[in-house]
Amino acid sequence: MNKLVCGWGINDADYEIQVNKPHFANGVKKYVTEFDCPYYRRWSHMLMRCHSGKFRSRNPTYANTTVCDEWKSFSKFRAWMESMPWQGNELDKDILGDGTYYSPQTCCFVPKSVNVFWTKCGDKNSGLVGVSFHKASGKYRAQCNVGNHRKALGYFSSELEAHAAWVNAKAESLAILLASVELEERIVQGMHRKLRVFEERLSAQVAYL
Repeated sequence: MNKLVCGWGINDADYEIQVNKPHFANGVKKYVTEFDCPYYRRWSHMLMRCHSGKFRSRNPTYANTTVCDEWKSFSKFRAWMESMPWQGNELDKDILGDGTYYSPQTCCFVPKSVNVFWTKCGDKNSGLVGVSFHKASGKYRAQCNVGNHRKALGYFSSELEAHAAWVNAKAESLAILLASVELEERIVQGMHRKLRVFEERLSAQVAYL
């Protein structure tokens, strides 16, 4: 019986997932990788994020992330991945889900620009997203990536005003991004859904004042 991958997954591939062959250069024998299965590489990296204690200790944001039972089998994951537009794209679990679960229903393959769009936009221990306090002016500064450029949004009297500017700029940036890539409608809807979360939270905070 094969050893479990990351103590959990089952490699049931009926072929070699990696082929290394010896080559000689100046009389020195070196092994060169001639084949490295892209399906297995994505699957094993996913398992590492969820089942490697060492990785999770260095990346606490994955502390509560899990993989569905179906993908415990490598062949099941490969069958799903083969049906996806994976070439040149990255595996994402945040757009269609809540970011804590890898499954056919919550995962998709998207360009890097889409995959990183919401990076660092999660809940912080303190403060609102896109905002920093500018000590010299005594005001709150807002910044946001719009397109390929970092855009300064100005200085504001309150943290909430600065965050509102960030939310509006993020909506502008999303429109630019979605106009530049072709995505499945469910992914486009997922991107808009994540934006609405920020808009609804902002509206609730403004109403509370």
